[in-house]
Amino acid sequence: MPIFRRKISAVTRDFYSEISRLERFDRENQRKFSSSIDSFSKNQLHFLTESIFFRAFRSYEKVVRDIFLLYCLDKRSDSGKKASSYLKPKSFLHAETLIKSQLPFLDWGNPDIVIERAETYLKDGYPIKLPLSSNRQALQDFRKIRNHIAHDSKESSDGYKSVLRKHYGTVPLSVPCPGEFLLNNDRAHPGKYKLQVYFELLKDMIVGFS
Repeated sequence: MPIFRRKISAVTRDFYSEISRLERFDRENQRKFSSSIDSFSKNQLHFLTESIFFRAFRSYEKVVRDIFLLYCLDKRSDSGKKASSYLKPKSFLHAETLIKSQLPFLDWGNPDIVIERAETYLKDGYPIKLPLSSNRQALQDFRKIRNHIAHDSKESSDGYKSVLRKHYGTVPLSVPCPGEFLLNNDRAHPGKYKLQVYFELLKDMIVGFS
């Protein structure tokens, strides 16, 4: 995909399209797993579920980055939202360079960091801060699951176990892999498993941004 997008609507449209594609892929995997003709193992289902979640989180990080930088360029969304930027960048990439400064990279997946960045570069953090603040804990949980899929280190394991503890009340003796956990029913949303709830929250988040 191109690095630069002129309109916020183009960025959000690509994000919704990607999430819809991943949702269809998940439904197809569920169908195949349930089918006695075209089935595969639980381990395969868990592996594919982790891949879907990882792609969704990566898409989320990208859309947050693109929307944030476009607001720094004083772009207006189709809904009329317009941020007041403290930066005066010459271009999309110039905005990213100014924000990055001496940092080795910019983290767009940690809500605390992005909230602080919004407060620094956008007046009142608008319109980035509020959606992130309202969903901070869920987004931190997403990030911990994503990190454990990516790294499987002691640090990522500790973070992942804190998510499990919140769901089960304790860490299970047999720790489920992230793919298995993502297929657990979500207690706050009967009839839906966690991956489905995460998809919906990410889509609602981007509506809040744009």
